[in-house]
Amino acid sequence: MPEGGCSTIRRDITLEHEHEGQGGFPAGRRLAIGLAVNTAFLLFEVVFGILAGSLALLGDAAHNFSDSFALVLSLIAVRMATRPPTAKRTYGYHRLGILAAFVNSLGVVLVCFYLFYESLRRLAHPAKVEGGVVALVAGLGLLINGGAALLLRKGSGDLNIRSAFLHLLTDALVSLGVVVSGAVIVATGWTYVDPLVTMTIGLLILVSAFRILRESAHILMESVPSGVDYRELLEDMEDFPEVLDVHDLHIWEIGSRQYSLSAHVVVEDLPVSAAQVLASRIKDMLFRRHNVVHATLELESEPCIPGEACHFE
Repeated sequence: MPEGGCSTIRRDITLEHEHEGQGGFPAGRRLAIGLAVNTAFLLFEVVFGILAGSLALLGDAAHNFSDSFALVLSLIAVRMATRPPTAKRTYGYHRLGILAAFVNSLGVVLVCFYLFYESLRRLAHPAKVEGGVVALVAGLGLLINGGAALLLRKGSGDLNIRSAFLHLLTDALVSLGVVVSGAVIVATGWTYVDPLVTMTIGLLILVSAFRILRESAHILMESVPSGVDYRELLEDMEDFPEVLDVHDLHIWEIGSRQYSLSAHVVVEDLPVSAAQVLASRIKDMLFRRHNVVHATLELESEPCIPGEACHFE
């Protein structure tokens, strides 16, 4: 690998995340647009919720407020992730995106439980709702939040962007449920449809939220990335003729799709220059086959000492 190859790869991947999407439209700009639109509609919904006396609209506005906060977290994480490493944070700020995804998905789970609580309460004590006004305002919310969600979907390969996309998709689905509820109430006067639709939507959202929560927790625990086969990677390293054994192999994810690796590599007795060439060849293979953007290899001529944790089961 050429000199400075690892840092160049990291810089290229950071730029790829920043400009991910069609036409190089930056993720930060998409988040900022989503935040502005979501906040504007939140204020609009509060005003009409008060005028119509609709608890459903006010509850949806409260949900939108939590989503605006989530989008702020995601936007901060995207901006911070582009900052260079420092003496205290040698990996930079890529993990902020994962942390934001974890917090955002946890927030979605809490919002879903709140929706379940409100639905059960309204099933027990149905409230009078101005169905026509509710359907019109929620229909506008469906268009706005659905459009903002589609804007973020272009960058949904990034876990942080995907969590923000989930928040906006949640808004759009809740708005859809409110539209259906309002229309049914206008047509039949049956108010039980509102909590029943809300509970159904909440269950669907909960599945996606738990998936992102599990994935972000997996990364924060520095587990082997889900897209990496540990055994296959180990075998690829041992396939080099000069390599006698590989032990103490660790691989983890710094940020979305950015993998780091460290390992002890037992090799034949080689001159320093030949060892450096071998290390570069191994790093190049790790990047091309397994997307490892940073690898730290300790080359040694002695095998692993019996009794030490040489390999993982």
